[in-house]
Order: sequence, then structure tokens, then C-alpha cells
Amino acid sequence: MSIQTYDEQGLRFEYPPDWVLEETEDGSVRTVAVQAPDGLGFAVIQTDDSRPDPAEIADAALQAMRDDYPELDAQPVLETINDHAATGHDLEFVTLDMTNAASIRCFRTPRRTILVLGQWSDMGDAELPDQVREVVRSIEETE
Repeated sequence: MSIQTYDEQGLRFEYPPDWVLEETEDGSVRTVAVQAPDGLGFAVIQTDDSRPDPAEIADAALQAMRDDYPELDAQPVLETINDHAATGHDLEFVTLDMTNAASIRCFRTPRRTILVLGQWSDMGDAELPDQVREVVRSIEETE
């Protein structure tokens, strides 16, 4: 299986070659999003050079999801991503009659705080959850 590699401004991760990549920047915050061609799975990686507290950022992301999906189920999660202790939440919710799952992960490095939101729908390909998780697990800081 071939893979695309994003490697810009001290951030590197891998994603499926047919996914679409988009980048935006707003002050100290840079956002890179990759999305499956059918739109049923994606990952959004946000870096903030002002280094806010990861738990606060993960909780704010959870609250934003709750605002959109009041019925969502959430479980707190701790995970290691490339030697960084990430805090976050695993989510499940229903929208447009589709069951969706999402993962929020956030960690701080000496240079920045990195927030990752991965989401996928049960209407997508069977490998979609693994593809999104692989994007998340491949994130590393390069400078």
C-alpha cells in the first residue's frame, strides 16, 4: 500500500494517497486536514506554538462536539503518540442516520501543542477507522 507523507514546518505524518489535504494558518495556530475521497473519514491536525494545556484543549474540542451532537457518548482516553503522552476522548454519535466515531487526542511538545481530531462513519469502507487511526499514530514533530 502506498502512502503520502506530509512534512512541513516541523510536523510529519502519513496518510492514504487518495485523500485530499488542506492547510490553513491563523497566527500561532496551523491546521492541516486530510479527508477520504468520499468524505466519510478525516483527520484534522492542529498545532499551536503558544503551547496551551493539552487537557484543556482536548476538553474544549469535546465540548464543541457536544454542542453539535448533544447525544454523543464519550470516554476519556490516554494514549502515547510517538513518545508523547496524549490525553483525549473516544466518541460515538449518530447524525443523518449514520453512526460515527471520533477520537480526540492532544499532547504538548517543547515547541507546540498538537490537537488531533479523527472521525469516520460506519457508512465508509471497512478500513476507514484503521486509516484514520494510522494518520493519528504517525504524527511526529521533526524540529
